[in-house]
Amino acid sequence: MDTRQRGNPPGNTNAHVAANLRRARQGIGVDLRELSARIKAAGRTISPTALSRIENGDRRVDVDDLTTLAYALETTPAELLAPPNDAPAPTGVTDRFLSEEVQAWIQGRVKLTVSDLIRYWTDEAHVCQGYIFRFKGLIKGQEAATPPSGRWVTPTSVYQESLATQRERLERISARLLELDPTRPPLTETDGD
Repeated sequence: MDTRQRGNPPGNTNAHVAANLRRARQGIGVDLRELSARIKAAGRTISPTALSRIENGDRRVDVDDLTTLAYALETTPAELLAPPNDAPAPTGVTDRFLSEEVQAWIQGRVKLTVSDLIRYWTDEAHVCQGYIFRFKGLIKGQEAATPPSGRWVTPTSVYQESLATQRERLERISARLLELDPTRPPLTETDGD
């Protein structure tokens, strides 16, 4: 008796879609029957039993089903494809990429090439540096001003915490850029000011 399997076995992406599908469905409070009805109203047919098999990873989703599921669940195909945090990379993608890079790739914001990742991280560094500049200014402004009476004012500690978060992110961005291009000088808070 031949026990060959046709095609490739389900991979990581299948598991990601299954988990994301269940999370999205439960997030909007829809049961399998209602989701099946929504899919039918969109012009496709997937039974509640088939939806259960998809959520359990026992049935694959083709691209037409994926777009219909995203529409019926009021989300995007990218959200259904994206690996949850700390999950293995999607099928066919090596684990040398950071989770944020994979997320950006699935969203169509970056290609998984060295040159495009350098562009992506350089853009992210500029955004981060802008936040650092802004939070420094807010902290300095609060230290110099007398708060108006009767008005709620954001505590300086909130800005200081946000500043620390952006500084940490800039350090991680700088480290990743150095991994991608070891000849690149490290970033500083004031690059681009």
